[in-house]
Amino acid sequence: MQKLLAAFIFFMLFASWSCTEEENTPILVSTEDILFVGGDKLRVSGRLLTNREVLADDHGFVFSTDASFSSPILLSLGEKKEPGRFIGEKSGFKIGQSYFVKAFAEVNGQRLEGQAVELKTLTPSIASFSPAYSSAGMEMVIEGKNFPEGTQVFFGSQQAQVIKNVFESKLTVKIPPATGQVLVPIKLLIQNKEYTISTPFEYQAGKYSKVSDFPGSLRIYDNSYFSNSAGFHVGLGKIKLGDNYAVFQRFNPATGTWSEVNFPGNKRRFAFATSNYLGAGALEPARDQFVYDRSFWKINGSTFERLSDLPFNSREALAVDWEGGLLLFGGLDGASLVVRAYDPVQQTWSTKRNAPLALGRNAAAFARATRVIVLGSNGQVWEYNPPLDSWQLLTTYPGNKGQGYPIVEVIGSKAYMGLFRATQELWELNLETLNWKAKNQIIGFPQSINSGHFQFNGSIYFLRAPEESVSGSLPMELYKFDPDAI
Repeated sequence: MQKLLAAFIFFMLFASWSCTEEENTPILVSTEDILFVGGDKLRVSGRLLTNREVLADDHGFVFSTDASFSSPILLSLGEKKEPGRFIGEKSGFKIGQSYFVKAFAEVNGQRLEGQAVELKTLTPSIASFSPAYSSAGMEMVIEGKNFPEGTQVFFGSQQAQVIKNVFESKLTVKIPPATGQVLVPIKLLIQNKEYTISTPFEYQAGKYSKVSDFPGSLRIYDNSYFSNSAGFHVGLGKIKLGDNYAVFQRFNPATGTWSEVNFPGNKRRFAFATSNYLGAGALEPARDQFVYDRSFWKINGSTFERLSDLPFNSREALAVDWEGGLLLFGGLDGASLVVRAYDPVQQTWSTKRNAPLALGRNAAAFARATRVIVLGSNGQVWEYNPPLDSWQLLTTYPGNKGQGYPIVEVIGSKAYMGLFRATQELWELNLETLNWKAKNQIIGFPQSINSGHFQFNGSIYFLRAPEESVSGSLPMELYKFDPDAI
């Protein structure tokens, strides 16, 4: 509208001047258009109206918070030699504030001014931010409107580095270190005014701390482990560069101490074990030659009661306690798809429908309510319904699948899965929504394999052994993991 009015005035004057001498033609200044209004930035156009050459010593715009321009804010654009349009941009205005602006020109010592135009700077607004869950050091993008230069971003009390501000509508920031809180509000501080995003940001969590070395600084492989009210038991298997290991070591998480537990059975490797049962396995007197052990044991705390021998050979099977009995999944020697169930009342074994994927100790499983959840070495997560003897694919592990041998521990509705062989990734699976969430990576030697795990008082414990091919005196290490700590 301002532009049309200025053009109309100019043409009317031009018509009246056409019969006069050029040097007597007057010069007019018009405040033309408000081209851009932001939070703290304004862009305005003006025009010098005449039909002759003009030399303005200065030209530009004057801003003020009142119509009388009692406290003017000057934007000088310098000399101008020709009539026509000019554009000026200025920042540093207050957000959400009314202003008046008018164009001006200094010609032959005379100050010429255009009409005053009223406008109002905009207030910031926040539309979204992404990601909502991440770790310190990663980048986040905050989108919205009217983010002036100098906008500050805080994660709780921690100020973030603003990497760039694109068109005052997209902030890229570097996520600062956490200060102990997992959930923190994101706040923008603009001209001493605070804008808080309603949805908090969640830091990737999971705190690891080393608890202990395995007794004697030994490294054992192909071992068995179980946890019950008596403690965490690790044993059998084979000592690196040594003999087969004949006993168990029991860890008391309340005192942080280890003690030795005798095992009345034979030495063996590759045996299955749960909180209540232990059995099978084999010795390898020569490469790829095995002497199988079919003995089967009921575990009572740290004592072992021998039951009837198994009616089959089994090596590296995956075992899960189930309603007082036992479910046995897969294993080597042609049994990778076989599912067996032990009835403790009848003391008999039965064979179920084959599993849809190869299973064994290179996988992990846990019982929950009336189902068994299985994490395969390929990362597939299956649900097995024992009463119906049926399988259903639930989801797929999103992390590095390494070389199998993952872990699974469940706390409430959250399953913690991962730490595949020679990897350090651990993920949280919400068993109700099937949404995955990355946790912090485990500390310690990266080329490691899990030798056992258990949970105590809301924390998960992992016993990790460097790969057998790793030389040196690196011991097996026990780590404590707090899922929601930083």
